[in-house]
Amino acid sequence: MFEIVMPQLSDSMDEGKLISWKVKIGQKVAVGDVIAEVESDKAIMEVQSFKNGVVQELDVNEGDVVPVGHVIAKIETQDTASHVTQAPPQPVAKQKKEKHRETEKQTPQKPFIVEHVSHELTSGISPKARAKAAQYGLDTQTIMKKTAQKVLHVNDVQNYMREHFFTPKALQLLDEYGLDISEFSLNHKIDVKEVSTFIAAHETPLPKPLTQMQKAIIANVTDSVQKPVYHLYESLDATLFIANKQYSITAWLIKIFAKVMMTHAAFRSRLKNEMLVTYPNASISLAVADAKNLYMPVVKDANKLSMSEIAKELSKFKTKLQEKTFSTKDMQGSSFGISNLGMLGVERFDAMINKDDAAIVAIGGMQEGRISVTLTADHRLINGYEAALFMQDVKKEAQNPLNFKD
Repeated sequence: MFEIVMPQLSDSMDEGKLISWKVKIGQKVAVGDVIAEVESDKAIMEVQSFKNGVVQELDVNEGDVVPVGHVIAKIETQDTASHVTQAPPQPVAKQKKEKHRETEKQTPQKPFIVEHVSHELTSGISPKARAKAAQYGLDTQTIMKKTAQKVLHVNDVQNYMREHFFTPKALQLLDEYGLDISEFSLNHKIDVKEVSTFIAAHETPLPKPLTQMQKAIIANVTDSVQKPVYHLYESLDATLFIANKQYSITAWLIKIFAKVMMTHAAFRSRLKNEMLVTYPNASISLAVADAKNLYMPVVKDANKLSMSEIAKELSKFKTKLQEKTFSTKDMQGSSFGISNLGMLGVERFDAMINKDDAAIVAIGGMQEGRISVTLTADHRLINGYEAALFMQDVKKEAQNPLNFKD
């Protein structure tokens, strides 16, 4: 005997109301015939038959509200007909009603939630699992045998449907794109080609989980946005940078900024536990990036390093970037930062201050013998006057030939 149950027509539906029967006891039905109309928490929908056969029972009355998964009708199919003794059709719904009155005299009427639990314990099939299986015309006993479950839950039915209707490769692609199986017509075996066609037709984006590094970058940038900052727009004479190409512009800038930081304590300072902490040396974070990640490794105590030592540090950063071997320790200890996009043809830009640093300079491209520089400063640590004096000294040191010697 094939059971038709109250279907779960929405994720929030726990019970449904039988609006009307569209068949009578003893009536022949075929796959796709409408059996009844049911009202969910959102709409009135039709319930169809998934089997060919004869209606044997209508187990609830029109107007009754029953839990999802509750049996509402039974159909005798060809598979069961040979094993069942034929008997004249009886108005089962009426018998159920009379039996219900007798039960009411013995015990108080229980809420549906109790009936829901009782049904699950006695049948070994949860109402939602039964409803899900019925929705797609699946036999719950077959699913229980396949899954070797003593109690069948809706997740078991969902997993069975995945394996039953999709090839392994199709499932892999399905999961990769975060697609739900309900997006497809579940009446045949779906292969990877069909899933690929669906993805292309719907322009489905490919979701990828964030790496730990990406999460750290997002946290850092989000924190930086909260800082009260301002910008100063300047340019440096590029004559000596051009004349001394044995080292990169970035390397020379690290040396110059480190020197000026030693006479401007605010640029060596950070806020920590409601205290202003000033470091004795100039440690500078440098923005380096690949196609996916941005790193801010630190040239520690840059004021003490020779040009060859600074160049070695930058070479190490390049290797670690390629090998993706930066450590947390590499990113610690700075109070000031440098980001250079001038080498990529960017004329001028603003950079976001790194973590707890006091300021950062964004180095733009070279035009008419000058290098554009944008200073972004944390107003809590550095006021505008201090920043202006700092940039004046940087401009002077950029024109001092003594700074361009190793």
